[in-house]
Amino acid sequence: MKSGVYKITCKENQHYYYGSSVDIQARMKSHKRNLRNGNHRNKRLQRVHDKHGIGSLVFELVEECPRDLTIEVEQRYLNEFYLDEKCMNFCRSASAPMLGINFCKDHARKIAESQMRNLYLFHFNNGITEQFRSLSEIGKRFSVRPNIASRWFKRRNLGRSHGTLRMAGVVLARKTGDEEIVLLPFTYKEEPWILAGATSKTDYYRKTKKNLQTISVAANGSAEEANQ
Repeated sequence: MKSGVYKITCKENQHYYYGSSVDIQARMKSHKRNLRNGNHRNKRLQRVHDKHGIGSLVFELVEECPRDLTIEVEQRYLNEFYLDEKCMNFCRSASAPMLGINFCKDHARKIAESQMRNLYLFHFNNGITEQFRSLSEIGKRFSVRPNIASRWFKRRNLGRSHGTLRMAGVVLARKTGDEEIVLLPFTYKEEPWILAGATSKTDYYRKTKKNLQTISVAANGSAEEANQ
């Protein structure tokens, strides 16, 4: 798992986009999935994809760095390239994605009212329940950015994507207000070798293959006897 700053470049027009992640491979997959689905949050990058196709985009790691320095290093790239006409980043700040984006007063009022209507409830395995009025409060409580907390409620379960919550002992989380969303514990699928009680995955498939060969030989022998 590599962490650092990555770059997405369109080969057709040389327009580019900078981003950072603690898991570059996973972030690349996320970008491609959102672009194919047509719901990427960067509309410039989405338009380039729609016009030239996913094959025109080159994904590359430009600088690897420790997990706790990804935002700082990304900001250095944004400071250098943000004003370039070919740069597709619409946010000037790496730590505050919405910084510099101006909304009309009516739009800003609706966002504020929507946030005030929401209530976030987190239930812990020790029986304690904590409640928060905003994503910023959640971010401070679990030491993550608000946009990360927002993503939790889009995935609907406490699976691998919510390691922070699982380590904090969260067993259920609920958002009430403009939309009711409940984060439920994720039930991992039991793999066949676990259900079979095998000592290892390799041992399970080796025995399975041997059993299939035995059954195949037996079936062929019965067929030959029937023909005689």
